[in-house]
Formats: sequence, structure tokens, C-alpha cells
Amino acid sequence: MTSDTQNGAARSGGGEEESTQANGKVNPSTEEGDAAETMVANGNGKQAGDTVPPPRAPAPATQPYEEMLRSTAYQRLRAEHPAEFAPASVFFTHDPRSAIDRRNSFRVKAALVYEAVTGQHDQDHMQRANGLLLALAAECHARIRGQAGVGADGSQGGGGPPAGEPSDEGWDESRKRVVDGIFLVVGFLPKLKEAIATSSDRDGVDSSFRSHLMHDIVTDVIKLENQLPLRDLRAVARHVEGAVREVVARAEFHDVKRSMRGEYKLGVTEQNLGEVIHGFCWYYSPFATRKSAGAPPADADSPWSGVAATDAEMEARTLLDCLHMSVTTRPGKGTDRATGRSSRMPAARELRRSGVRLQASEDGRAEVRFEQSSTVRLPALVYDFKLATVARNLLAREYEEQSKPITRYFQMMNEIVEDVADVRILRRAGVVRGGSRGAQEVHELIKNIDGYATYPSVFVAMDREIEKVRKYHDQRMASFFVRNRPGVIWASSVAAISVVAIVAARRNRG
Repeated sequence: MTSDTQNGAARSGGGEEESTQANGKVNPSTEEGDAAETMVANGNGKQAGDTVPPPRAPAPATQPYEEMLRSTAYQRLRAEHPAEFAPASVFFTHDPRSAIDRRNSFRVKAALVYEAVTGQHDQDHMQRANGLLLALAAECHARIRGQAGVGADGSQGGGGPPAGEPSDEGWDESRKRVVDGIFLVVGFLPKLKEAIATSSDRDGVDSSFRSHLMHDIVTDVIKLENQLPLRDLRAVARHVEGAVREVVARAEFHDVKRSMRGEYKLGVTEQNLGEVIHGFCWYYSPFATRKSAGAPPADADSPWSGVAATDAEMEARTLLDCLHMSVTTRPGKGTDRATGRSSRMPAARELRRSGVRLQASEDGRAEVRFEQSSTVRLPALVYDFKLATVARNLLAREYEEQSKPITRYFQMMNEIVEDVADVRILRRAGVVRGGSRGAQEVHELIKNIDGYATYPSVFVAMDREIEKVRKYHDQRMASFFVRNRPGVIWASSVAAISVVAIVAARRNRG
């Protein structure tokens, strides 16, 4: 994996539109590397017929995790945990060395898009599915770049793929990003949206993705190497519905149109993208949260607030970024500082011994709260088939950031869990949920998940609460009876039994 993989997902071109300028200049976009020039008459001394090179959009700012992808630490993580970092079925990478993986992945994307458009999933239609996705990507790309109706090769409708081409392997990076965007906007996200709408909880959504292939797709979408900027998703959402109508109206796709169940309606639009991302974050969150009915919260701190905005920060955000924002405390509230003193959380058995009660919270945030009633409130960690992938990619995303709330949370869990007995205590308190093979699998994940993180990663808001727990615990353990509670209980039991035996013996003698 090279830096080009994620740089390609952040470069402009795949999801940016260019329009007629106010001074009368027309700047049609062109493919990267095209030598095309445009005729302009701008009234500033240039005559009609003069040629100028097309303008290029400025390169977007580097994403926070791009340095992580280039680091040796990420290479070690990827080598040690390939299942959690290396895509299995769906590849968004543009690294030439992954051409075979991308080619195989294209069939998976095409099948999901074909099913979304026609409502049919049949292996006999795979060749048509491949052709449909290629044609949709070509048409959608042309519309995004303001060239609908005339393709790069002079044909109508954006130009189709070369005859007989089985995948997007020969396409440039800009078109490949459109293919990936169509897979998400037309194929995966509507399927996830429907599963969430028809399920009462996350287990119900999981049951919609029972096949091994769908498990791979679900986990691949959240991986660090498979992220696309929201501007790419928004651009596809803006144009792909019209692109579908245009493509299926062509003679070569009349069979596809006949198989459709009425006119195609896109399930993910610019208008409801925030709601879709809200559901995405609810499903992928490592923490249990109550399923909210209706529209997502509209407060300014929400990660899905203003998704339809056009500011550079929002457009550069990815689905993984939105998930990270949804499970961490909002910046600007005195909780995002990265400096301070760390404090170590006692193990679950030690807390129980000192009288500290563990309680689960369901607000879905990586927060620790110690209440005056000697109760520690911790987020409810959900162990399911995607937890290891989600958690490790969230940790990797924080690698280059100063503030590491998710990293500190899992380090705190590493402290509170010393062995399987501690996991059982957390299970009884509801702080750990799920898992099909008992406490051992959860114990192994928690003890190994933060192996490459700087220890301890200070997060002041969390460490402040942990310090309160530590002080209370130490004060309680200073008491002889609390510190030696098992021995005191044992001695008291022995003494009670002895007294009963003596009384019984005297009665027998009497």
C-alpha cells in the first residue's frame, strides 16, 4: 500500500463540478492529463479562437490519516492484522500493484449495483452487470465534469467503456473514484439504509448481511484504505439517478430496462445523505446506542450536520471521519486537549472489591464518568463480527492526531481487564455485550488491540475521571476491612461456624 492509494481518494476531479463563470468564460473540465484546450472570448483583450489550458482545482489539504498510511507503524499493523486492514472483497485502492485485486473487486461492485438498479441478483447477469456499472460510471463522470451528452471520444452520453472491457482497470484515477462512489451511493449505502429501517436493533441489521461476502463488504467499507471524500459521494448522488435513466434508455441496455421494477429512484440523495450517514454511524459504532427514530440531531456539533454544505472541511471528510466524530466528545468543550497527566484505571475485580459499581451508558461516546454514588459509567462495548476492524481502523485514524480519545478508551479497557474474570464482571454490568464464544475472545481483543499506540495516550477528559476513580478506590482500600475483605469474610464465617458448633455441642451434652 502506497501513499497514492489514499491521496487518490482525496484529489480533486472525481467529485467537483465546474460551471460558466460570471465574466463570460466557459471552463469545461477535462480528464487529468488531457491536452484539450478550450476556445474562449473573455473581453479582456483575447480574441475568439485564442486557446488557454483548462484551470485545475487546487489540491485539497492532506487528510489526517494519510501520514499513517505512509508510516512503518501502519505497515506493521497491516502485516500483523491483515484481516482488519487489508480489503478482502472491495478495493478502492488505485495502486497499480493491486490491479488484480481491483479487477476481482469490480465484479462485486457491479453485482451490488445491478441488484440495486434492477432488483435482481443472478450470476447469469454478471456480464451485463459489469457493462452497466462501466456505462453508469462513464455517464456519471461526464455529468460531474459538465460534459453530459458528448463523451471524451465524441460519442453521446459521456462515452462508454471500450468494447469488451471487463473492468475499470484501464481507466484513470478520476473515473475509478466515480466507480467507487457509485458502488457506495447506489449499491451499499441504500442496502444498509433499508436494513436499518426494517430492523429494531443492530443484530437485525447483521441478519441482513448473513453471507460471508456481505460480511467482507461491510468490514471493507470502513477500512482506512477504502475511504472516499464526501464531495465524491455528493457529486455521484447529484447525478447518478439521471445517469441511470440515460444509460438504460440506450438500445444496448434495453434488456436491463425491461428487468427493472419501474423507474429507478435513488435511495441516497444529497438531501438525505446526513440521515444515511447517521444510520451508518449507529450501525458501525463500537458502542451500543439506542436506535433513534426520525431525522438525526441537527445540532452544530453533529458529524452529519451540514453534510450537504460545500465547505472544504466537510467535503474532505470521509465515512470513517464521521464515525470517529460520532463516538468522541465534541471539540471546543475543554475535552480535546492532548496534554496532561495520565491515570491508570484499577482492574474490574479491584473495583468491585473496593465497592465501586460499574454501569453501562448508551450514549455511544468514548467517555468515562465517575458519579458521587461510587458508580463508574462506561460506554457499552459491542463485540460483533466487525468490532476488531472498526476499532483498529479508528485507532489508526488517530495515529497522527494529538487528541486520541478512542486510543485512550481502549488503553483504559486494557487496564480494567487483566484476565477473563474481569471480562465476566464487565459482562454482568452490561459494559461488554455480544460475543459468541464467551469471555475469552473479548479478552484477547482488548489485550491486543492497541499494541502500536503510544502508551499512555493522554486524553484529559477521560484521565480526569479515571483519576477520581483511582482516588476513591485507594481511599477505600486503605481501610483494613475493605483491603482484606475476603480474609475478613472467611474469618468471620469460620468464627460463626465455630460458635454454632460449640452451642450445638453444649445442647447435646445437656
